[in-house]
Amino acid sequence: MNQAQGYLPVLRNLNFLKLWIAQIFSLMALQSLLLLALILIEEVNQSSIQTAGVIVAFSLPAVIFGPIAGVVLDRVSKKTILVVSNLARIASQAILAFLAYLGINRGIDPLAFVGLVYITIFITSAIGQFFSPAEGAMIPLLVKRDNLLAANSLFTLTVVAIQVVALIVYVPIAVKSFGIFGAFVSLAVFYALATGLLALLPADPVKRRENNNADAAEATQSALRKGWHEIGEGWHYVIDKKPLLVAVLQFALVFTIVSVLGEQAPGYASRVLGMQTEDAVYVFSPAGIGIVIASLFVVRLGPRVPRFLLPLLGMFLMALGLMGLGMLGLSGREATTTTFNLAGIQLTAVWLIGILSPLAGIGLAFVLIPAQTTIQEQATDEIRGRVLTVQLTLANALSIPLLLAAGGLAEVFGIAQIVAGLGAILLPIAVLNWWYVRHFPQPPPAPFHSQPIPLPGETVAMVQETN
Repeated sequence: MNQAQGYLPVLRNLNFLKLWIAQIFSLMALQSLLLLALILIEEVNQSSIQTAGVIVAFSLPAVIFGPIAGVVLDRVSKKTILVVSNLARIASQAILAFLAYLGINRGIDPLAFVGLVYITIFITSAIGQFFSPAEGAMIPLLVKRDNLLAANSLFTLTVVAIQVVALIVYVPIAVKSFGIFGAFVSLAVFYALATGLLALLPADPVKRRENNNADAAEATQSALRKGWHEIGEGWHYVIDKKPLLVAVLQFALVFTIVSVLGEQAPGYASRVLGMQTEDAVYVFSPAGIGIVIASLFVVRLGPRVPRFLLPLLGMFLMALGLMGLGMLGLSGREATTTTFNLAGIQLTAVWLIGILSPLAGIGLAFVLIPAQTTIQEQATDEIRGRVLTVQLTLANALSIPLLLAAGGLAEVFGIAQIVAGLGAILLPIAVLNWWYVRHFPQPPPAPFHSQPIPLPGETVAMVQETN
């Protein structure tokens, strides 16, 4: 397949198209959920501490359930996990809608209300720990090997686009049009639409494990030990394969930086630049423009560039963008009214943000897309689920303590200094990354990538011939 065709080959794949549209609906619900929950808690109890608890309830399940999800994912049909998990999230959104109705109408004790919201969000996020890696593991089963980079690029681009649409457009309109109760109901509708599409996907094969004819008692006694052994297998597999380990660490690095930026964005807008808190999205959302540009570049020219080069370039671009935003913030509220001289060109803060934020977005995509593609290529079908959950577990485990630390450090040193510091830290990491991976051979794709599930009208022989 010619890479110059860009996204067309994967969009012509009906099975992938179903998965992609289902991703759009699922992401619309997921990205809207956290903001709606924060609005709900603020509306009912007006407590900053309680709103912070929503973020913890949303993030913690990734660390707790991520490893378990990997074991389940390698034993059960990916399609089954996708459909069942979305059905469960329909129920959880219905519960949140009911709680929103009770909370707004003062029909429930405030503390009981907050506790039930935390529990429901925790359960919803826990379900997502099974859905996300199953979705990632399904992509190589639906697309041909030479379209894998395009498929991952399109999924990454979709995540960014939905974040912008959900947070900036959909949630404000939904709350004003339907109220918080109606907005939560709409999330259940999104999950229902996604479930319908996922149910139309072809069944993916599940490799049966050996049965030693052990009796039920013995099997029960060894279940926990086998589970922990399989979790360990996932970690050992990642550690033993150096290109895979580097890709997982690159993903965790980007995930952590984006999480810290998301935490600091409202304060950067209001306390540093003197803007309205809700204007934070306009400071960092231009990074989405950079991600779009980078995604188009990667899908067309990425296969011609050495795999290690794009993440290296991406880290440097992210560093320049973040350090620039941090230095802009050092001017404080005067930055929005000051004209800066850049190489003889007079630029306002708006123009600088319009340059620096997309620059960081380009760097983010240059790191994230090749890393995700390498993870899928290097993991075999038997262990891909556990590898993807190692990736998510490590990313969340690193981000949670750093989120807590960054909040305290920002109070001591300042938000602008934290943003600039993130960029400065990336520079030695980029050099270390280059020094470590420059001699890595290109990953051998054939043994590590399964044949796609045949499309309607195709046979296995036809797929093997073209793949």
